Amino acid sequence: MTRTALSVVLSFSVLLTGCASMFNGSSQQVAIRSNVDGAEIYVNEAYLGKGNAVTTFKKKENYVISARREGCDSVSLPAPKSFDATTLLGIFLDFGIITILVIDGVATGAWQQFDQTSYVVDPQCT
Repeated sequence: MTRTALSVVLSFSVLLTGCASMFNGSSQQVAIRSNVDGAEIYVNEAYLGKGNAVTTFKKKENYVISARREGCDSVSLPAPKSFDATTLLGIFLDFGIITILVIDGVATGAWQQFDQTSYVVDPQCT
């Protein structure tokens, strides 16, 4: 492979990956637990287990975590996200046109990150 062809392939592969997705990925592992015995853990209405669970959140998606137990009021809370500053490194590659707007924004959602990677959700029992 010629030096020019290698440069083109390398440049193209860098542009296909945004900085936030390259350094921090497009998903985060999240641990969820409840202090209430027998509490069932749900994420977006999908059952994950009793007491505690570990799952992966895609940064592009929104999630609501719930804890339920018979005889108790269920509690739900959204998993908040904030801007991932690593995204701004894309400005140095292509002024952010492809790496920030297209890759980290639309394609992977990696320009956001979940504020927490560990949640405690307890149903309200009286």
